[in-house]
Amino acid sequence: PRIAGRMERSSGGNPIFRLSMERYDAAGSSLAVPDLVIAQGRTGGFSFTGRAIASGPLPDGFVSNLRLPLEGEWGATGRLALWRSCTNIAFERMQYANLRLNGRELTVCPARGQPILAYGADRLRIAMGLPSLDLSGDLGGTPIRLSSGPVGFAFPGVMTAQKVDVSLGPIDTQSTFRISEIDARFGDAVEGTFANADVRLNGVPLDLSDVGGEWDYSNGRLSIADAAFVLSDREDPDRFEPLVSSDGELVLQDNVIDAAATLMHPASERIVTNVDIRHDLSTGRGFADLDVPGVRFDQTLQPDQLTRLALGVVANVDGVVTGRGRINWTPDGEVTSNGSFSSDDLDFAAAFGPVQGASGTVNFVDLLGLTTAPDQTIRVASVNPGVEVLDGEVQFELREGQLLAVSGGSWPFMGGRLILRAVDLNLGLSEMRRYVFEIVGLDAAEFVTRMDLENISATGTFDGTVPIVFDAAGDGRIDEGVLISRPPGGNISYVGELTYEDLSPIANFAFDALRSLDYDQMRVIMEGPLTGEIITRVRFDGVSQGDGASSNIITRRLARLPLQFRINVRAQFYQLLTSLKSLYDPSAVRDPRDLGLLSDDGKRLLRREITAEEVEPEIEPEDVIPDEPVIQDEESE
Repeated sequence: PRIAGRMERSSGGNPIFRLSMERYDAAGSSLAVPDLVIAQGRTGGFSFTGRAIASGPLPDGFVSNLRLPLEGEWGATGRLALWRSCTNIAFERMQYANLRLNGRELTVCPARGQPILAYGADRLRIAMGLPSLDLSGDLGGTPIRLSSGPVGFAFPGVMTAQKVDVSLGPIDTQSTFRISEIDARFGDAVEGTFANADVRLNGVPLDLSDVGGEWDYSNGRLSIADAAFVLSDREDPDRFEPLVSSDGELVLQDNVIDAAATLMHPASERIVTNVDIRHDLSTGRGFADLDVPGVRFDQTLQPDQLTRLALGVVANVDGVVTGRGRINWTPDGEVTSNGSFSSDDLDFAAAFGPVQGASGTVNFVDLLGLTTAPDQTIRVASVNPGVEVLDGEVQFELREGQLLAVSGGSWPFMGGRLILRAVDLNLGLSEMRRYVFEIVGLDAAEFVTRMDLENISATGTFDGTVPIVFDAAGDGRIDEGVLISRPPGGNISYVGELTYEDLSPIANFAFDALRSLDYDQMRVIMEGPLTGEIITRVRFDGVSQGDGASSNIITRRLARLPLQFRINVRAQFYQLLTSLKSLYDPSAVRDPRDLGLLSDDGKRLLRREITAEEVEPEIEPEDVIPDEPVIQDEESE
């Protein structure tokens, strides 16, 4: 290289060298020393100041036009010390593996009382700190920006940094990594740990927070292992509650991120899903595959603890759900998701009543938005919207987790079918809801059997509708349900023995005469609150005595008339279903303590106050049963 310089003596007689070296190129490297002053001290050592400009390869990298101030001393014992005060270092371009950084100027400071670089006794030591970083460039062709708080570096040893902020990609589609603490150890590979990081990948509608784990970097491959983090939804409001993981893995290579983790519900620590993610930094596209191996719902974990969208949809869920899903995203922010989830035996409370034994598969066309494809069908072992029905099917569609569009339901019901008409339910809202149930072909004999009315016999086939309305508070009522018998009518009769033998003669006369009734048409009208008094009006048209009824002069005369027989029944809903049986079977009357209506001390346990109008009036026996007969004995006709 071409070197020019001069030598002179200082006032103290020590030699001083002033020199410069023009740019010298060799084997892809270059070095220039525009100016350098070397002064020899009294002890024989040298001190020097100047600057150098260098370009060339670094371990697994390259630097271009590195402008390096030269300030230090070479002791008489051969010890080299550089930069005892803060120094500004600049470069035009620097590359490490596939990371390229554009020109920047850095302020580098030594540890207190120590030089940045010290070399002696065949040992190299470097210790320095930077107040902050502000760098930009590209990573494998993807724009990158790097800023930080204080950074410390020691060799041999570690590098530490605080408040590291990394942005990848164009500004309008950037992915960000914010790391509170990170350290690195230098050896055959660069490796270390990090903590309190937040990750936000553009296009991915999910955020990672409180991330911590181990990392290493070698041969252009960044990997993270044993990462713990919290996964949350980026949308507002959140579509699902945060999940946690402690086994996250990530690999960044050739501009592609591959990650995998097991996600758990934080409180119960139950596995919710296994997730595999791929994100291409160069295109901004990616996907996440979700595998739900079998999440158990019970008292410990409920769906609304996983997503608020489940509030008002289901509650008191008991069972296991399995399924798979996929989330796709594009650089312009378009996110699509789908999935299918199944259960073989799921119990839950829904807007239309308690459900047991639900089974089937539900297909979502927008998994994150909780939107299903139309005409989803599940089988239901039983559902109880007011009256329990068994072994049916329900067709529905869920839209945006808010609207449950029930297109219909059908169950076998007492020899016929119970059909739920189409209804739209706004979930999560307190509003009036109206369900209309159609009853087709109800068999009176089947009804008597199902209600365990052992001494009652009935025939006839009935059709009708039963509207059930729930107000905003959730109180339900039957809104004028109507059942009408099909032609030619039927019969209702009492086939057992009379339990209450102390009835008056007139009561016995009426009972015997009406023991069996044939009818041409029976109309049953029901209305009233499910939690209160149901009013049932029964009208018989074309009434005549059936087989087994007592015949006498009165009944024979009455048979010639066009009769209507009308009955009004007022009873609590539960009492309505059991009152017939209790007439001949006193054991059918349940203990109100067993029903949760009274405590052991006789106090009511009903949740609402009973108004004065609802209090049952006092009725004396003589109001119903006269003291003495009012008609002659039967033998006189």
